[in-house]
Amino acid sequence: MRKATDEKGFTLIEMLVVLFIIGLILAIAIPNLKAAGEKASSQADRANRRLIASQADNYFLEYGTYPASVEELVKTNYLRSVPKCPGGGTYVINRKPDVPAEERVTCKR
Repeated sequence: MRKATDEKGFTLIEMLVVLFIIGLILAIAIPNLKAAGEKASSQADRANRRLIASQADNYFLEYGTYPASVEELVKTNYLRSVPKCPGGGTYVINRKPDVPAEERVTCKR
């Protein structure tokens, strides 16, 4: 008859400790990943709005008026494609010339 101490494997306590450590790591990592995704989405939105606003200004310099839509910037080759809002929706250009560049483009959802 063999002794129980000769058996190879993990005890229940060792397995519970490992599962606890994995759970702890996940509890710390998941909120950080979510925050990083939201930050990236916000930065992408800001970059898209700046690009559209600068190209709308270039359009204004050439035609004397702001484009009616972002699609018009694509048709006139100021943009390669219509950027998409990270949260869904479409970008809208404010056509008033006295609006600051930071506020010229908004994401309409």
